[in-house]
Order: sequence, then structure tokens, then C-alpha cells
Amino acid sequence: MIPSILSQQLRQGVEDFLRTTFPVSTPFFHGIIDRLLTDSEGVFKGPYLSIQLPFRQGSGESDYFPDVPLKFPPYIHQVQAFDRLSGIKPNSTLVATGTGSGKTESFLYPILDHCLRHNGEPGVDFHIKWTYIS
Repeated sequence: MIPSILSQQLRQGVEDFLRTTFPVSTPFFHGIIDRLLTDSEGVFKGPYLSIQLPFRQGSGESDYFPDVPLKFPPYIHQVQAFDRLSGIKPNSTLVATGTGSGKTESFLYPILDHCLRHNGEPGVDFHIKWTYIS
């Protein structure tokens, strides 16, 4: 597959779909679909390039939170976030990495662990039932 050809074919398919799905029936809207499709700020922008680089695996240690089971080996950025966010005095942390890299889990697991460790204290009323769907 050649990306530029695939992109053009996809664009042509969307244009054909829009023209046939939304036929213009009034003079006021005559040519509006064509103008929308040819305008550089209309429907199509790009092309965009997305490079999916693999995320580096962490040390293999997955017992950061004994009461919150990790069902995956964490990536390096998650390991670093777990190190900064767990313990008695967590540090402010920013995780900036690609889509699908587990940014949410970088914060979610330390929060769940904190809630489990401090359950019943003022401001923490935490009940959880672990359910795994495979």
C-alpha cells in the first residue's frame, strides 16, 4: 500500500459519499458541498503522519502496589511515575508520551493504592471489587 494513493482513494470515497448522501435540493445550497470539499479549511486537513514507535518496557517489576494487582508489565514511563507517585511523600508528576501508552494507568494505580491504604480515614471511603474480564 502506498500511503499517498490510499489517502487519495479515501478522500475520493468520502467526497463521493457526501455528494450522494446529501443532494442539494434548493438554489441557496447549490455548490455548498463542492465548496466545502475543495476549501483547504473545510472537511480535509493534512495529510498527517503518525509514527507508532514501541514504548520501552520497564524493569519487569510489577509489584509496586501489593493490594492493586497490575495485569501488565509497566512501561518505563509508568515505572518512573509509580516511583514518583507512591510512597509517603509523592512528587508532582507530568507524564507526556504517545496515545495508548498508559498515561492514565500511570496515575490511576497510585491513586487506587493510596485510597486502599487510607481507607476509612477522613475523606476516603473506598470500596472495590476486583473483576477481571478476559
